[in-house]
Amino acid sequence: MLCLVVALAAEARPLLASYRLRGVGSHPYRICAGEQTRLIVSGVGKVAAAAATAYLRALIGDAPAAWLNIGIAGHGRQAVGTALLAHKVVDAASGKPFYPTFTAPPPCRTTLLHTVDRVQPAAGDAAYDMEASGFCEAAQRFATSERVHCLKVVSDNPQSSYQTLNAEKVEALVAAQLDTVAHVGEHLRALSQQLQVLHADPPGLAELTARWQFTATQQHQLRGLLVRWQTLAPGRPLGDGLLALQGRGEVLRHLQRQLADTEFTLTY
Repeated sequence: MLCLVVALAAEARPLLASYRLRGVGSHPYRICAGEQTRLIVSGVGKVAAAAATAYLRALIGDAPAAWLNIGIAGHGRQAVGTALLAHKVVDAASGKPFYPTFTAPPPCRTTLLHTVDRVQPAAGDAAYDMEASGFCEAAQRFATSERVHCLKVVSDNPQSSYQTLNAEKVEALVAAQLDTVAHVGEHLRALSQQLQVLHADPPGLAELTARWQFTATQQHQLRGLLVRWQTLAPGRPLGDGLLALQGRGEVLRHLQRQLADTEFTLTY
């Protein structure tokens, strides 16, 4: 699943059609949903971004997800309209850094991104926004840094003041970078799908736990043994004999013996 967090309705509007999202009612935030995509409009500021990110996480539950904060940012040197991925996010008030991890070459330039508490003119070779550090603070509590990223579109620089911005301009800036958003989003979604496969129950787990009341520790052992069996003997059934065993301990010992007797070959 891909979760998008934006601060403004104007930033959200181009994404709704692109991802075919529909509004979901009865929530304190504006939330839109589509196939394997969720979007939440947080409001301005790092506290608002953190709260909205945590709310969306509670809404989707434990499903593995990737998180992308999309929005505008000022930059001291880059041209208006440039798309930038943050390689480092720093909370200007506390100095706390966050380091998104890239698992593939970025489709656009990357930048240092400062999250500030008040709008200010951008300066130097860095971007400035008001949400990213709060978003990262919340999202990295339940997702690894490979799946938490910030994509910003430059909205102002020393030659173009932030005071000239309005909702129409913000919407147009995000709309012009939908291809970049799609590229980053699809890569993050693929990462979350790979994680979902890794976290899926191995074959046989449901049948065995339905037959015997394994303790929590035994369930952990059973899952590990079945994952090893799936790796060493993919597609090979465990056999009907397991269900004829007398107890939980006997099941675990039987699986351990089967694994010990299984030959495997490393290929290069």
